[in-house]
Amino acid sequence: MEPEALPSLRVGDVLEIQFPAFTPRITIETQNTLTVEIVAGDNLGFADTVDYDAVALRDGLIMLSWQEHIGSTIVHVLDLEARQARTVVTPAKGELMRLAGRIEFTSAS
Repeated sequence: MEPEALPSLRVGDVLEIQFPAFTPRITIETQNTLTVEIVAGDNLGFADTVDYDAVALRDGLIMLSWQEHIGSTIVHVLDLEARQARTVVTPAKGELMRLAGRIEFTSAS
């Protein structure tokens, strides 16, 4: 049995999204900053702490977005109940990426 889904993102939450080419770890640091780290795959070792915006679209469905200091823009639609992410990345250099991945998370203590 899987644990109950998070109703929203909270300070201290940590999410890893397993995309085919890489895995980012997202840590909610404060109500308006997060840290993203690439923990596997392409761009391993990249990390940035940025301001973010999170909008609850309905219970368990959140749109999370930010712009990295290198200029890339990230928009996730996170289905916390299904543990699925649909993501669009506009990289500072390169072509638009559309991604889908599985979310693993731990909640704030």
